[in-house]
Amino acid sequence: MKSMLLLLALLLPLGLWAQSEPEIHYESVRSPQYQLQYQVPTGWDQLRQTNDTTVSVTHLSPGRDLMLYIGQLRGAATRMTPDQALYHLAEQFGITVNKQFSTTYNGIQFLETTGSGNRDGQLLRYDALAARHRGHVLLVCVSGTPSAFATHEPVVQHILHSLATYKPRQAPRP
Repeated sequence: MKSMLLLLALLLPLGLWAQSEPEIHYESVRSPQYQLQYQVPTGWDQLRQTNDTTVSVTHLSPGRDLMLYIGQLRGAATRMTPDQALYHLAEQFGITVNKQFSTTYNGIQFLETTGSGNRDGQLLRYDALAARHRGHVLLVCVSGTPSAFATHEPVVQHILHSLATYKPRQAPRP
């Protein structure tokens, strides 16, 4: 009897832990425009924007505390290097570029910076990347409140590690 109670006492925390971590479902996003594919959690809102220097899509978590921004430089900005583009991206989000380092996600070589900053008076944590990719400059930024970034670190890592080149299907030849 004591061994049965001991076994239950040991297994109970595992059962509670498994219940407290909900399974996250992801949807794949394939963009011929950016020649990029990636995954975001199901249920995130999507907003497309265009301005003088970028064409972008932003994915927002349901609580609006975490954001994924994917952009491509356009117009005169297309002449920027990834280093310059990273500063442009940081300026756009009101954050500072910290130490930059090279990293590769699924064959795409990025210049990356991470840190924290303020946007619209709110403290945020970010991971920003820029790359020359298939003839254009690609910008990626994951940002959110420090608590959301820490709580959803596995989601952030999943998104970043899902970044890959998208090769559109070619139409069959007649």
